[in-house]
Amino acid sequence: MRRRHVAADLVRNERGASIIEFALLAPVLLFLLLGTVTLFDLFRTLQNVEKATFTVGDMMSRENAAMTQAKLDNMLTLVRQMLPTANDGGLRVSSIVKQGGLLVVKWTKTVGSNVPTTALPASVIPDVAEGDSVILTESFVPHRAAFGLFGADSVVFGAQAAHRPRFVSAIAFQ
Repeated sequence: MRRRHVAADLVRNERGASIIEFALLAPVLLFLLLGTVTLFDLFRTLQNVEKATFTVGDMMSRENAAMTQAKLDNMLTLVRQMLPTANDGGLRVSSIVKQGGLLVVKWTKTVGSNVPTTALPASVIPDVAEGDSVILTESFVPHRAAFGLFGADSVVFGAQAAHRPRFVSAIAFQ
């Protein structure tokens, strides 16, 4: 008789139920929190890479004189100042002119690391008017996510920006 009473008391006792619910939900909530932080970090870094690429391209489009390797090194330094994760990053800068209906790459220079050695993909070359030129700036910035969730622990962000030279018809390389 006494045993039946103790067993009934244990079944009705709800102490500890909330700790079990917490133990079941805590991993799910932690995973959602870390996933949100990771996605925000990746999105913010991508936006910063695009802004840095646009800024560097805009600065180069304002040049009056020929582009030099020292100027490209300074542009990479600027990108590295704007993006703390860009220490292993690089830039590829190209001058493209449309002549005789064809897009002609006048020069392409790279600075930094993680820059592909392949030719410019046709998809990133903008269409320009006959006789016109553009400076195409591409940046490549590796980034390590704080938490390796969703298979995004190491990503190389790339961005492109095309600018028309403002004060000269085309920017030469010296």
